[in-house]
Amino acid sequence: MNFPNPWITILSFVYIFFNGFISFQLSRKIVDIYLENFNSKFFKSLEPIVGSLGFIGSFGGGLLILYYFIISIT
Repeated sequence: MNFPNPWITILSFVYIFFNGFISFQLSRKIVDIYLENFNSKFFKSLEPIVGSLGFIGSFGGGLLILYYFIISIT
């Protein structure tokens, strides 16, 4: 198994932190847009699901980019 440079490992943790922060902000924005477009009581009850899917999608996408970056440099 190949291990990447220690600097890449340290910077990966920094990337994960910023990825989480940006994903959180993006999911808040997605929920704001969702609530502006759908005002009924049923759709408002789906707010946690929309927020969770927004966070999971953006955070997972960021981790996928990090994975392909690390694989390409090792």
